[in-house]
Amino acid sequence: MAPFSCLRLTRWSTPSHALFHCLVAVALSLVVPAIGATPAQTATWPVTEGSPGGGRYSPLADINTSNVNQLEQAWVYRYGHDDYFDGSFPVYRGTSSETTPILVGDRLIFTTPTNRVIALDAETGKELWIFDPGLDRHAWYTNMWTNRGVAVWQGGSQDACAPRVFLTTLDARLIALDARTGKRCPGFADIDLREGVRPLIDRRELSLTSPGTVAGDLIIVGSSVADNFRADAPPGIVKAFDTRSGALRWTFHTIPAKGEPGAETWKTGTDHTGAANVWSTITVDLVRGLVFLPVTSASPDHYGGDRPGINLYSDSIVALDLKTGKLKWQFQTVHHDLWDYDLAAPPILIDIRRDGRDVPAVVVLTKTSLVFVFNRETGEPLFPIEERPVPASDVPGEEASPTQPFPVKPPPLSSHRITEADLWGTPEQREACSARLSKLRNDGIFTPPSLRGTLEHPATGGGANWSGGAFDPVRRLLFVPVSNLGMEIRLVATGREPTERYRLDGKTELFAHNGLPCNRPPWGRLVAVDVDKGEIAWSVSTSTGPNDFGNSPYGPPLATAGGLVFQGGTFYPFLRIHDAVTGERIGELELPAGVHGGAIAFKLHPDSRQFIVVAAGGHDGLGSPKGDYVIAWALRRPARDR
Repeated sequence: MAPFSCLRLTRWSTPSHALFHCLVAVALSLVVPAIGATPAQTATWPVTEGSPGGGRYSPLADINTSNVNQLEQAWVYRYGHDDYFDGSFPVYRGTSSETTPILVGDRLIFTTPTNRVIALDAETGKELWIFDPGLDRHAWYTNMWTNRGVAVWQGGSQDACAPRVFLTTLDARLIALDARTGKRCPGFADIDLREGVRPLIDRRELSLTSPGTVAGDLIIVGSSVADNFRADAPPGIVKAFDTRSGALRWTFHTIPAKGEPGAETWKTGTDHTGAANVWSTITVDLVRGLVFLPVTSASPDHYGGDRPGINLYSDSIVALDLKTGKLKWQFQTVHHDLWDYDLAAPPILIDIRRDGRDVPAVVVLTKTSLVFVFNRETGEPLFPIEERPVPASDVPGEEASPTQPFPVKPPPLSSHRITEADLWGTPEQREACSARLSKLRNDGIFTPPSLRGTLEHPATGGGANWSGGAFDPVRRLLFVPVSNLGMEIRLVATGREPTERYRLDGKTELFAHNGLPCNRPPWGRLVAVDVDKGEIAWSVSTSTGPNDFGNSPYGPPLATAGGLVFQGGTFYPFLRIHDAVTGERIGELELPAGVHGGAIAFKLHPDSRQFIVVAAGGHDGLGSPKGDYVIAWALRRPARDR
């Protein structure tokens, strides 16, 4: 089989000089910096975020800035064309591959867009087993056809069906599988995660796209609620189940029930709202026994006239006691959300260096491109946060929050306003964009939706989104893919009284002309943040060539001890390779399909090779090429070992 990947050094434009410049690159590139940490001899990837606290970092350095150009394809696996398709009747929406594989022993386990679970031999790519949960392929799911991966519980020597893999599905089931065989675990019946929520009027209203989180003997799951399907959508509920029996151990209401703390922030109750769910990945501090929830916006996303108040715990980072599910602390990043600025990124647990000591911290990335950093034990901000005045709503009956929280540091990772000076392109494009801009309400970030039309910037897609970030604890840098697009949003009257008087116009669209965004490129960047100083270390475009303007990146990064950052996620099917210290793009892996899941790194034995693995399946919503590939790379073997 011909290899599907090609490592391209991208500093030069003419292929005839590639070999010469490749040799120059090897001679001039930096070796792994000696910054006080010894790279690991072996490392696995036990959870999709790399560790229970997130951060997507590998301590391996066999592959580094001095030899990354010597990567070769080690193996490729294809899971079959039935697992990817375009949106057409009766499906309506196509598949989107967002999975990040994990390692269970020497087995690489991942999910397909249709929620099948597949186990491969990690070093050869040989198929070991497949589990199909039997989703209705003709169904229409609000969150399109996608899944971000699985979780694993190791269990003990006395436990049957251990290790066991937990799958969360689009039809809202929690399923336990034997990691050795792919069979359902006896004694753990499939759990219907719709139980205990507000009655559904459509099965599409509640589903799951992210993996559950294993912590001790608990598997913790949130849900993905269709927050614009109806105003009184199902409320978000987080549940913890026993990993052995499936028994429910605790429940946390992200919309507080009457009498619970936070209920007073919903001035007229919660009869006409819902959602505020946790659809992203939950992270945990196993040492301190803390669970961190990234909570999303309340329903409906863009009209809050029926839910006056700041609406806790929507758009909040929430810390819970692991054993009981009781609230420890919370911070709301957006009051009374009218922009769908939900917390989509997994919280990242790191240590911040202050006055010669390490402070346990949690980093919260947001669609607003603001970065919040808290002491994860107390919830105290580690950089000051200011409540600043923001524009008022002009929609009758709407009570927008008069202020919003802004961290003093770090600075925003993308812009917060589009003006005439930001328009670009041909004279025709600039003129058309200027005409559109003049008709819209445009008072900067947190300009409320309006009946005339509002320019929302950043758009609902971010800033930062579910891609999250990667943290290099040696170089002290946090790497975040961010989008820099604007969106035109408009409310329309429904004719209903006294509730649901307005809804979001279905014509909501990108602020663009003839398909090109009106604001100046790049529209996607990879940003490195010095977390100790609260400063941006570097910011580079996500472009992969002269005709690529830097597309919005939707795909998690991978940082390694080798001084590298791997990042995909754009419309174009490439996995870019950046120097972690400078941000310089030093290469890219060309793929047969779009990559929107996270790359991982592992090395099972001291004498084996370090592998980089990614699932490349494309994305219906982003329009990147579809496929059914899982691809592994490793350093080229010496000729004598081939």
